[in-house]
Amino acid sequence: MPQDLPLTEVHRGVWLLDADQFGVPGQGGVYIVCGEPAALVDAGTSLARERVLAALDRLEIAHDEVAWIFLTHIHLDHAGGAGTLLRELPAAQVVVHARGARHLVDPSRLVASVRDAVRERFPLYGTMDPIPADRLHVAQDGEAFPLGRFRIRALDAPGHAPHHLCFFAEGVRLLFTGDAVGLYLDGVLLPSTVPPSFDLGLSLSTLDRLIGLDPEVLLFTHFGPGSPALLSRYAELLRTWVERVGRLRGTCRNENELVRNVVAEAAREGLVPPGPAWGDLAMSVRGAAAYLSRREGAT
Repeated sequence: MPQDLPLTEVHRGVWLLDADQFGVPGQGGVYIVCGEPAALVDAGTSLARERVLAALDRLEIAHDEVAWIFLTHIHLDHAGGAGTLLRELPAAQVVVHARGARHLVDPSRLVASVRDAVRERFPLYGTMDPIPADRLHVAQDGEAFPLGRFRIRALDAPGHAPHHLCFFAEGVRLLFTGDAVGLYLDGVLLPSTVPPSFDLGLSLSTLDRLIGLDPEVLLFTHFGPGSPALLSRYAELLRTWVERVGRLRGTCRNENELVRNVVAEAAREGLVPPGPAWGDLAMSVRGAAAYLSRREGAT
């Protein structure tokens, strides 16, 4: 077991494992809830498998004590590792949104969609093993999962993707945000408006709902704890981001030029992504542009 395994206790009994996503620390994580039974929130990519299992061992959580893998959504950086982890977690069920379940049973279309979205970065996303249908639990909006002293409630949270859930630990008021509140990297809040299904209106409605929960701490998959004030900040960031993409879209000859111009303008205003997150920002330009095209086509 690696001695330098990057585990941080973000709340008593809740640990954040740095999954070394994309080969860089501080980009993506997996949360481990030491309840009775235990659970994971998100699974990272398939490349994080050994790291997740080592973290369970470090925390002295037997593999058959993990009952749930709560997936905020089915994008590979959150769900790609679930299938391969199930082989080592014999009692675990994967909790997923109803709109994502079939893509976990047969991930071929999902993997193809991710390949199209991330392009040259695709090898960093690993693979995705199919998950047997009898090991999936389709969450209902508001459904609660008792984990001893923790009680985790699943919340429908569309916008980033139609198959997005957030998970709220009642009592302790911890909100596992997935990508519904964007990326929070080294203190920088970044938009996550990725293709193919970002929807601004649904995102803003989700943020209103999350604000109404009055959480004490936000727990970002990308990456770590943040203040509840980030919910309102993200709503404003989304509006500004989509407006910027729409304004510059008409002045650019092609998508690559649009990405360059949007990112450059955002950087001049202080929105500078740390490390490899530039690729996420470029993807978010494309997703916002696709949203605007769909909206125009519907009018």
